[in-house]
Amino acid sequence: MRQAIGPLSFALVVLVCWLVSGLIADRMVQQELDAALLAQRQMSSSIVDNMAEVIASDLSMARAIPATMAEMDVVQHALSQSQAYTASNAVPVETLRASLLKVPVLQGVSAFLHDAQGFSGLDSIWLVNANGLCVASSNPHSRNFVGIDMRGRNFLSNALLGAFGEAYGVGRSSGEPGIFIAAPVYDDGVLVGVVIAKVGIGRLRHWVAHAGTFVADENGVIIMAHDSTLEGHVLPDGHIKQMSAAERRNIYHRDDFPNVQIEENMQQVREQAPWVPAAVAVQLFGIANRPEPALYEWRGGLNSGLSAHLVDPLAAWPELLRNHKRDRLLVFLTLAGTAALAWVITVSYVRERRHHRATRDLAEQLQSANTLLSAEARHDALTGALSRRYFLDLLRHEIERARANGEPLCMAIADLDHFKQINDRFGHAAGDRALEHFVDTCRAELRGNDAIGRLGGEEFGILLPATALEGGRDVVERLRTRLKAVPSTKLPASANLSVSIGITELSPEDLPERIMSRADLALYAAKTGGRDRTEALPPDDTAPPTRAAAATW
Repeated sequence: MRQAIGPLSFALVVLVCWLVSGLIADRMVQQELDAALLAQRQMSSSIVDNMAEVIASDLSMARAIPATMAEMDVVQHALSQSQAYTASNAVPVETLRASLLKVPVLQGVSAFLHDAQGFSGLDSIWLVNANGLCVASSNPHSRNFVGIDMRGRNFLSNALLGAFGEAYGVGRSSGEPGIFIAAPVYDDGVLVGVVIAKVGIGRLRHWVAHAGTFVADENGVIIMAHDSTLEGHVLPDGHIKQMSAAERRNIYHRDDFPNVQIEENMQQVREQAPWVPAAVAVQLFGIANRPEPALYEWRGGLNSGLSAHLVDPLAAWPELLRNHKRDRLLVFLTLAGTAALAWVITVSYVRERRHHRATRDLAEQLQSANTLLSAEARHDALTGALSRRYFLDLLRHEIERARANGEPLCMAIADLDHFKQINDRFGHAAGDRALEHFVDTCRAELRGNDAIGRLGGEEFGILLPATALEGGRDVVERLRTRLKAVPSTKLPASANLSVSIGITELSPEDLPERIMSRADLALYAAKTGGRDRTEALPPDDTAPPTRAAAATW
């Protein structure tokens, strides 16, 4: 009997040790999984958020071009003059095209569209009259759409009804995909046509620069992906499944749209790792031909029908599986003999130290990331000048420091002259280069402890610590002169960039609002005095404000 009990007792002890070792290993690896998920989820969210911001920003800039053109007299006049032209089966396309290409006003607007395309970075720009006929094109001699009936395009239907239109599509002639933007054009309140701009997908590949990212359109079709093999696939429950074959061919020039399987991977995860809690398993997703589970993040509502997606495989997954097997074996061996108790304590201590170090490293990485984001928030993304908020905080600080040290302080506001004309004539990209050139000129002329901040649009604030009004006026006058004397190589020679500047000095009673208001009044005097000049307003000036905007900042 004793001989029978001995082996049974040993087997029971081994079984208990094995079960307990499994529970302990589960708990240890779950902690590692929680830490890995936390770090990777923060990173994935940041990637998708940045991707969504880039898409929204790029589309906003692209929309601005046809929207601006729709307000131009030359475009409105050309479309008004083309209302008599319409597509007809009785007139061949080539005959209609030849007739349109001979119309002087349409020849002129086609040349204008060609120049605008070069400045804007768009692939194509077309004018379509209210009859749906393309009457002018930015590329009238290659891939010519003049004379083509465009009423069947999905992006045009809303615009011909007077609404702004935007959609993904594949060019019928070129076969090249792109984003088509349509802006209705009115002349004296009457809809006379549409401005259409195409941005090729090739220009937007930076949207999916990160591995695992892809962009889907409003129908659920993946139009762009870091892994190009996913392009043309459709998301689960994509609207394209409800579309007719004709509608699919009209937009995508294809009928076959394989499904991309992005589904909750709970069953597969629990089969690979039963120790993963159900609440965690439902947060993991799987995609075809990829064994490891992944985090799935997406953002919609980007002021368009597009959505940004990221399938981010859990990088720590293979190591977690290996760690679980190793941990269970170690704990089992430790529990199997009392002599290994010291080893259990040592291993646990080392693992806790490693976990603590990993947590500390993660905290330091997050702190570094927060510090970087804070630094980026201090500067304007386009020009590198201080942001408005940080500039106003710096103004308060400099006022306090000037009074504490008994030093003078000058505040100036500069405004680029006729900036809207630069945007209208040469495009918004040229306007951006003008702003950058002005800030670069300020950096070259100002001292290291001086500051320049972008207050909004083409208006900038300048702080000159330890500088009296007379000296400050000399500084900003040199700045104004240098801006005209050293033009930017990135701007057209006819841009004629100039600036008006108003400057004032801090008085003993000044609050930040007052000195900024006085600088604004000085700027207003420079503007009304003919622009391209500097006006100074002394600190004891008590003239009532004559500019409504001077009272608010």
